[in-house]
Formats: sequence, C-alpha cells, structure tokens
Amino acid sequence: MTTLLKNAKYLLPDCVSWGEGDILLAGGRIAAVGALPQGAEADEVIDARGKLVIPGFINAHAHSYTGYLKGSIDCMPLDIYMLHAIAGGSSRSAREIYVSTMVEALEMLKSGTTSVVDHFSERPSLTTEGLRSAADAFDNLGMRANIATMFADRGFLDTIPLLPGELPDEVRDRPSGRAQSPEEYIAVVEQAYLDARERDGRVRVILGTDGPQRCSDHLLELTGELERKYEMGWQTHALEAKTQAVFAREQYGVGLIEHMRDMGLLNSRLSLVHAVWLSEREMELCAEYGVNIVHCPGSNLHLGSGIAPVGRYRELGVNVALGSDGGNCGGVAMPEQLRLAARLSRVTEPDYARWLTAADALKMDYSGGKSVLMRGSCGAIAEGADADLVLLDADNCLWQPEGDLTCQLVYGESGANVDTVFVAGRKVLQGGRSTLVDEEALYAEAREYAARIRRDNAPKFEAVERQTPYLRGMYLREIERDWPEDRLVYRK
Repeated sequence: MTTLLKNAKYLLPDCVSWGEGDILLAGGRIAAVGALPQGAEADEVIDARGKLVIPGFINAHAHSYTGYLKGSIDCMPLDIYMLHAIAGGSSRSAREIYVSTMVEALEMLKSGTTSVVDHFSERPSLTTEGLRSAADAFDNLGMRANIATMFADRGFLDTIPLLPGELPDEVRDRPSGRAQSPEEYIAVVEQAYLDARERDGRVRVILGTDGPQRCSDHLLELTGELERKYEMGWQTHALEAKTQAVFAREQYGVGLIEHMRDMGLLNSRLSLVHAVWLSEREMELCAEYGVNIVHCPGSNLHLGSGIAPVGRYRELGVNVALGSDGGNCGGVAMPEQLRLAARLSRVTEPDYARWLTAADALKMDYSGGKSVLMRGSCGAIAEGADADLVLLDADNCLWQPEGDLTCQLVYGESGANVDTVFVAGRKVLQGGRSTLVDEEALYAEAREYAARIRRDNAPKFEAVERQTPYLRGMYLREIERDWPEDRLVYRK
C-alpha cells in the first residue's frame, strides 16, 4: 500500500539540516519528498504534525541470543563475561531461538532501529533450523536483518593468555559429544544463505565466525572461500580486549589483522566489531583494504574493554559504523550508542575542533551502517531510498522548545518517544506497539524460557564460578602488561 506523511519535519541526508513537507511511500521506497507531484494520492494519509521523521537507525552489531540474559552481567571483563554468555546461550530449541530473537528485535524496533546485523550464536552447533527460526522472527516482526553465523572451532579457554597450569584441569569444563567440524559449519551457512535468498530480501544470511583467534586457520580459509564465492559479507569480533591482542601476538608472531591479511581475508565486505586494540599498522591495513569497523561504545565500557581509536580510524578513511552488542552488556537502544560515540571522542582527543559532532555520530550510524549491511538504499530520507522511517513524538518536554534538532536527537532522545515505525513502507509499529505480534503473549513465553535456561544450565554457571578466580588472576596480570597500544584511561 502507499502511505502519505503530511506536514512532516524530517532529517535530511546531511544529518545536520531538517526539511519540512510531505513524504510519499510506495513500493517499499520513498517515492517523493517535500513538494509532491500534483494529484498524488495514497491508501493511507498520516498527519505528521507534532512528529519528527528520521531514517530508522542501523544497529551494525547485536546478539539476538541475549534476549533471555538481560541484567545478568555486572562488573566483569570480557574474558569472564564470555564464560557466562556461553553458559547462558547454550542448548536452546528452535522455538526458544525464535522467541529470543523476537524479544531482542522488538526492543530495537521500539527504540527506532529498523536494520540490524545479528551476530547469531547457537551452541553447541549451528543448525539450519536455528537459523531459520531467527530469520522467521525478523520476518514476522517486519525488520531488516543480516544474520551473521557465529562459530569457532577452538575452545574459549584455549584462546586466552593463560600460563601453563594456571587453570587447573579439574575446573576446566570439557565439552561432551562430537564438535561440529568447519566443513559442517560451512555447509550449514551455505544452505542457510541460499534459503534466505528465497525470501523477500529483508532478511539475509552472511558469515559471522567468532573472533579469528578462536578459529583454526583451516576454518578461516574455508570462511574466506565461501565469502568470495557469493560475496556474501562477513562479520567477526576482533581485538575487543587487551588479552586478545596479547594472545594473537603470541599465537601468530604478528598482529591478528596482519595474520588475516596474510591469509587473504581482508576486503570491503568484512566488518570487524569492537576493534579496540588494533596497532597502528593494523589500522592502516583496514584503510588499505576497505575493511569496515563497528564501534560498540556501550559494550566496550560495560565490559571495561577500553576506548576504540575511532578518531584515528576516521583520519585514515576507514568506514566506521555503530553497534550495540548484546542486551546483556549495555542494552540495544541505538540512541545511547550515538551519545556515547560522540562523547567518548572528548576524552580521547585534546583538540575540541576534532571531537565528533552529533551529526558525525548520526552519519556513522546511517552511512557507516549502510556499508556494513551492504544495502545501498537505506539510512536516508530521499527519493528512491528504502522507506524505513521512524516517527518521534516531539510534543513533549524533551523536544520543546526546539533548539538544534540534531543535537536534541543525539543527546536527548532515548528511543522512548518512538511512536510509529515503517520498514519497506510497511507500518510495523504504531503508538509504540507492534502491529504484527502479540507483545504480552511473547513476553510471557520469553519469561518461561528464561526460567528454564537458568534452571537447566545451572551446572554450567556453577562451573564458571569455579573458573573465575583463575581467570581473574590472568586478567589482572595481562591488563598491567606493558603494551605498545593503550586504550584504557586509568593510570597507575
């Protein structure tokens, strides 16, 4: 159907200026903006007076499996957090995967996000059924998604810089059963990718191996081969924590990104998430090969990983997008990530003329996110762009009186004023509520599954508690290690 937004005040593509007029949605696209063709008609006419219209936010990195894990992580660094995340994200049915994805995606929609890269995790093995469940969830909620298939074939405890004997054998959690092989993983991804091509294009499947240091070179080689075969895109965590930089250097003799370059894995379809502890040479390689960086400021702070050198990435011409990471380590609302991205630049750069502006943060989300998604027509209100729009209620104390609207959007809006959301011209949220799913029934089912996971995975969490004191010793030792890069703000 066609929709006409009358009397709209809307963000222009420069992310600085705002226009006024009408917006016509037709065929999933923005058919006209501003002054409409004479005699233009629509199936539905919405008076947007008192609203602000913005493109839907792009979340370039999230984890749908954390839908059941909200509020579960506090005051623990990444290396210990990961043990909790692995324990809490294991052994789920296809229905439980579907509901978790729905819960996480609905929270994004309600705070104004219309597109996401879901770094999808299914433990102990990736399955076509699990991937189909996640894709169905995004489809049924009306959201755009690239589902990046997370996988590693090396155990987490084998990929952190533990000293020999530092973690006693009796507290190691040895997996039972046969591990999924790299060949089996690649086969599942390829089938899921082909299956997703039969959908309408809003939901896609891409590669999403876990941090490369957790992958054998054989798995990385297979990943590179499949990515090049279809040019499907690939997202991976990279050098999120100092311990990862230390381990990679010990493992490869060079930096992790240098190792990936040597394997022929760097290209413009690759996005590196977090990218906090890259060396200067590794940042230059990202620029040389057109690699994308996904900055997750909220998660980096929540887990104490450090502050990514976003200013340097931008100086080098690297495309930088924004992501939230999982809902268990900071929340998935993109307005918070916009604020943090802008403000963190002010404690890492002494020259205030080089600080990120509100408009810079928005451009990172929209233009940067569009490149990571590999969807050239999203992230802007312009003729021919995807009709992914968010209507914010501006008739309240946050927005009145009006000042610089871009500053008010970035530094004030939380997502609580999201009223109506369109994806591909379809109204998926109205009055702050989904038009497509029964929210109360969804939440009730999610509560049931979350309780089941806490109960049945209790032995896994108990094993984590036994391991934690030993990992704490490793973490405190490595965080004090002399290292060429410094991404932390405290000093001895």
